[in-house]
Amino acid sequence: MAATNISYASGDTNLTSLILHILPDFGAHGDGIVNSNLLTAMLKSKGAVDNVEGGLEFWYGILKNENTNAKWQGKNDDMTANSQDPNDRLRFEVKVFTDSVVLNQLDKAKNRGRAAIKNYLMTLREQATTTISNQFNSAWWKGTPAGDDPESIPSIISATPTVGTIGGLNRAGNAYLQNGAYTTAITDIGSEAGIAKLIELKIKYSVGASQADCVIMNETNYAGLAGYLTTQRRYKPSDVLGKLGYSTIELGNTIVGYENTNVLGGANTITAAYMYGINTKYMKLKHLVDPDAGKNGWSTDAERVGKSMNKAFYYNWFGNLTTNNPRAHWVATSVATT
Repeated sequence: MAATNISYASGDTNLTSLILHILPDFGAHGDGIVNSNLLTAMLKSKGAVDNVEGGLEFWYGILKNENTNAKWQGKNDDMTANSQDPNDRLRFEVKVFTDSVVLNQLDKAKNRGRAAIKNYLMTLREQATTTISNQFNSAWWKGTPAGDDPESIPSIISATPTVGTIGGLNRAGNAYLQNGAYTTAITDIGSEAGIAKLIELKIKYSVGASQADCVIMNETNYAGLAGYLTTQRRYKPSDVLGKLGYSTIELGNTIVGYENTNVLGGANTITAAYMYGINTKYMKLKHLVDPDAGKNGWSTDAERVGKSMNKAFYYNWFGNLTTNNPRAHWVATSVATT
């Protein structure tokens, strides 16, 4: 059988076209970064991903006062305004994630013949898929993010919500900055009592009619819940996330998923006994759009690397995980299953 390697012309333009055709779509439905892990895929499914054009940082004003214009009053009474303080705002730095695909000038020269350039690029695509997915997923669950790391779920939804800061503001003494924390043991999440407690926490830490609509726990507790619901013939997966390859459970308006604790390479992951309730109305994955980086973050032009024969196509993602109402989220710190 004849060789199946595809030969392309050696010009940079054609090679650029080949690379950008193969590499960016490394996630289901062409939304690579967002769909590469459960947390961001869940946020996307709830409409909690914002693409932002420009801005030095992501920030939200804190609504710590009720509006005194909204009231019952006499028909001749004056309206009085209780303004928000513009200095009290949550600030989240834009964090940078980078990658690159290096193509040597020798590879370019070889491509004049029947080189395996397409196979080579497909290998680089697989490398990007596994590496980016793992590093993003690890970043979202770091207990104490480093300076270069984005915000994480444990830093936004704290097990000690009266300690430390969030978005640059001090949590201590400010109830509007403190998420819910339930420390009493939930002995079996895979039971009627466990499900009842999950629903109770949703109601207890709701903000008006808005409740946590995403719940994430470790794989053992999730399996206990899934096993119980399957036995009861009440298991209903999320069809949207199922198309992306994620196993989830829909309980009313809430999607329940898991974060795996069995990781390699020292990556951070969810604390085994913790269960996080996320209100996607107040949790956003904000992405700073760079029009020069193409649809999914890959640069559109090859750039020379130093004085070597190498040229690189760079991948850049600028964004952060943010919240504009910390008290809308909660964490249960002692969850188990039998």
